[in-house]
Amino acid sequence: MLDAALSGLFLLAIGQAVILAAALLSARQPEMRTANRLLSALLLVFSAILGHAWLGLNHLYQQYPHSALAIVTLGLAVGPLLYLYLRAMLSDQPLGRRALLHFAPFVLATLAMLPFYLRPAAEKLAWMRQWDGWPWYLTLAGLAKLAILLLYIRASHRLIRRVPADSELVHGLRRLMRIWLASGALSIAALALAVSGADAKLPLSGDAVDGIALMLFVFATAFTAMRLPLGYRPRPLPPEPPPPAQPKPRYAGSQLFTIDRDAFLARLTACMEREQPYRNGELKLDELAAQVAMTPHELSQLINESAGANFADYLNRHRVEALKSALHDPLQASASILDLALAAGFNSKSAMNRAFKKHTGLTPGEFRSQAETPV
Repeated sequence: MLDAALSGLFLLAIGQAVILAAALLSARQPEMRTANRLLSALLLVFSAILGHAWLGLNHLYQQYPHSALAIVTLGLAVGPLLYLYLRAMLSDQPLGRRALLHFAPFVLATLAMLPFYLRPAAEKLAWMRQWDGWPWYLTLAGLAKLAILLLYIRASHRLIRRVPADSELVHGLRRLMRIWLASGALSIAALALAVSGADAKLPLSGDAVDGIALMLFVFATAFTAMRLPLGYRPRPLPPEPPPPAQPKPRYAGSQLFTIDRDAFLARLTACMEREQPYRNGELKLDELAAQVAMTPHELSQLINESAGANFADYLNRHRVEALKSALHDPLQASASILDLALAAGFNSKSAMNRAFKKHTGLTPGEFRSQAETPV
């Protein structure tokens, strides 16, 4: 009676998982496409494992020999799918190709099992009949899969904790994580029952206990997915707090010797006076460093120590001086201030006004007016 009830529940969970997976794949939310695909794959994996448990509950393994070890590697895909699904749903950042590395254990294990999967049904049936109990290597594989799953559940829990609990969705995901942990604990119990053979003395077999764990996952996931707010969009994931580090002086790891600094400073000064690279409004630190044969780090350190300014402010000082000279030049009296500012290296009127005011206390217009006023 109990087995019949569980068998019906297993079939119901399989149907629920397949229907929900189909609904997720047909959803028309571009922002949620990756998350929906990952969750649908996870649900289909569980439907396959549940189907295998249903065969065991009904003692049908030998009638379907190809079911032997058919789902033994699928457990290695559960943890990565779970973690990457949460990443995709909670963050608006694309996962990238490196995410595929999470599935390396699953792919390698599946490739290793291919020779067995390709055997004819008669050989698989003979393999099943030779074992009176649980093979030792399946025990090791089960422990490895559970260890990996628990690591991914822990990583998923840490991921959810980084998100502010300001929505019903986050609360639902945290509740779902607790149910997944309970499912993992039941899976451990199922493995222990199968290995020890204690399930023969209990009303529930190891397959039944494992199936119940998977049903918890499927039904809880379906419930949470149905409560997902309409129009939900992923948002930037808060960065993980970095570990505390001891403060150290700037450039402490790469000090310029005095003789080098003097030579570099002379080279930089000559470059700024003769070639006037600051007139390039798009000039980058690494580009100027290449002109004076320095590394960007050395140039940044040199400017900071010799001029007491950062790279941008250092360039603006030269641009302000160039603009002052142009504003005083009678030959350029008819030119507009903006044209002169662009020639000096400023990218915009606002940047020019801000820098000019900072270094002279006047606007460029006021400065030009003073120059035109006779003394």
